[in-house]
Amino acid sequence: MLAHFPIVFLLSATCFSLLFRFTGNRAFDDTAFYCLGGGLLTLPPTVATGLFTQWLNFSGGADQTVHLEKALSYAEIIITAAAFVWRWLNPLVLADLSGVNLIYFFLVLSLTPLVTVSGYFGGMLTFPLEEEAPAPEA
Repeated sequence: MLAHFPIVFLLSATCFSLLFRFTGNRAFDDTAFYCLGGGLLTLPPTVATGLFTQWLNFSGGADQTVHLEKALSYAEIIITAAAFVWRWLNPLVLADLSGVNLIYFFLVLSLTPLVTVSGYFGGMLTFPLEEEAPAPEA
């Protein structure tokens, strides 16, 4: 259940940032910032439940899916935190996309593919495919 919060918050941050760029309406920029904050608050408990699910479903073992999902999750936390702090320190970062401000825009845009792929692999940890599920004990 927790995994849905950062997915929605971070996808929304991207969408509202794009809406701001297309319309110039500051309310969209503010909403994107709040969504980054919501994503930042919900990512740590979501990662914690993912680690617990890994321990529960796979006895703490790590396969390639687990390693990839962890790396993506940690990248999401770092990128979200960086974007949130950057936007907090420079509220007009999206208004002028010249120079280093363009990096901020690409950081926010990168959250969509990261969240999508991470959500897919996180779902495979929670609901493993039949051929990847651990064998039930007799």
